[in-house]
Amino acid sequence: MQIYIAKTLNKVLLLFLLVIVALFAGIFIVSKLYPEYVRWQVLTFVIGSVFLAVFFRYLEENWDKKIIGKMARNGKIALMNINGGKKLMAMRDTSFRNYWIYELEGTLYNARHEALEKKFQEKMNKDTEEIPSGSVYVTYDELKPAQIFIIPNAMIGSLPNLMKTVQDYEKNSRIEVKYLDAHYNKGMVLKTFRETMNDYKERK
Repeated sequence: MQIYIAKTLNKVLLLFLLVIVALFAGIFIVSKLYPEYVRWQVLTFVIGSVFLAVFFRYLEENWDKKIIGKMARNGKIALMNINGGKKLMAMRDTSFRNYWIYELEGTLYNARHEALEKKFQEKMNKDTEEIPSGSVYVTYDELKPAQIFIIPNAMIGSLPNLMKTVQDYEKNSRIEVKYLDAHYNKGMVLKTFRETMNDYKERK
């Protein structure tokens, strides 16, 4: 899904650039045909360019987060035991922030606690080198099986409607639950809690 979003954003960016170029070219056309309106065309170009740039940056930063938040609030989540992953491609956004797109794989347990082997793409922090094995919650809707994203732990803990779902997974003796620390930091970060504690001690 992250690769689909990245490709779609590239198309949107190209469209926005074409619109900006058209607005800029319009300044010269208006200056020749309707010189009294050239100030308005310049103003339209400036406002339009700023709006499109800000709107694109908003999409770039929030598209996946909006999907994750909506699906989590609607209870469309599943537990996934990640077994590992591999780098697919490097990516850089318009603020020159670098990411890695990883393909992660593991066993997903749906709402009926059926085990499904799944692979999905996630936008990871640029410093990610290895994917630890462990449990995370992901977005999952059987009607939209491609929309799988890791849900940060903080979001899971902030939504009371997910408490029963989480407890049901934890009570199921057939499912091994060994949580990872999943959080955003210029991309998704996955660490064992031991690694997180070690990092905290080093910073102290």
